[in-house]
Amino acid sequence: MTHFAAADYAAAFTELRSAAFGFVERVEQFEIAQSYACIAAHRLGHDSDARDSLMRIVSAEKVQPHYRSIKLPDEVRIEVNTLAANLLMKEEAALLGVTSAAKPEISVPTPTKQPNVALTAPRDGGSDASQSDPKPQPVTPAPVLQPKKPVPQPTPPPQPKSPVPQPVVSAPQPAPAPQPKSPAPRPVVPAPQPQVREADPSLADAQRAIDGGDIDRARSIYTTLATAPSLSHDAALHVAEGLYRVRDYAGAAKAFARAGAIGRGEEGFHYYYAVALYETGRYANAKRELAAALPYIAVTPDVTRYRAKIEGAIE
Repeated sequence: MTHFAAADYAAAFTELRSAAFGFVERVEQFEIAQSYACIAAHRLGHDSDARDSLMRIVSAEKVQPHYRSIKLPDEVRIEVNTLAANLLMKEEAALLGVTSAAKPEISVPTPTKQPNVALTAPRDGGSDASQSDPKPQPVTPAPVLQPKKPVPQPTPPPQPKSPVPQPVVSAPQPAPAPQPKSPAPRPVVPAPQPQVREADPSLADAQRAIDGGDIDRARSIYTTLATAPSLSHDAALHVAEGLYRVRDYAGAAKAFARAGAIGRGEEGFHYYYAVALYETGRYANAKRELAAALPYIAVTPDVTRYRAKIEGAIE
């Protein structure tokens, strides 16, 4: 936040996104961090990163709606809402209570057909139309001009008339060959919209089970989700993280492999993947994932302990 206040948006964005990973179980703090990260990315000109932060808020809202009640300064909330209206789909923005961006309207006066000379003409002494008109001055009549006698003009000699041009009859032209008609344009078929997955409610159930100390139930939910036929990349990452939290490292490693490449803004998942790979004996891959995670995560005692184990593992 110090970097954000100092307009060092590049550092602020990186640190806010890393900090958000530490609040995955505290939705309000998570959404506040992502809100500021969204603004920082937009002010850097990185609207794709700004949309990514907004989508993380949308995903959190599907689990536990908090966005409308989190504590944000008015100007910050207005900017986040404006970005949501411009960068998100209508259905996504609606989850945040945003319908459209507030854009200033510019009213352009319509000119009259003829200017009012009494109001627009300049006056002596710089007075404007709101001042009273000066007293009328007497009008001096214009002098009367006497008509002159017409001077007779000489009559010009008659000129020979030009012959009337006759129309030229051209040879008949062949009728143009019929051109093939262009085929009518096909109607544009809109791209299919992504379907809403059923993973979000189940992820929330699993989190409640963890909060209540029922680890076996949470593990069962995560395992079921991991084998679901239709699981999005984002949902697969969170399922893998959940399996890591319930110590099912083999299942977590499989779920991370199913999720595919971990993209920009998702760097914190590299750490969970590294631990799962280490615990299942794949040390070389664990070292690779740990190296990808370290620049983006806070070095906690738990991270320090696993870093020593992974980097010291003999392949």
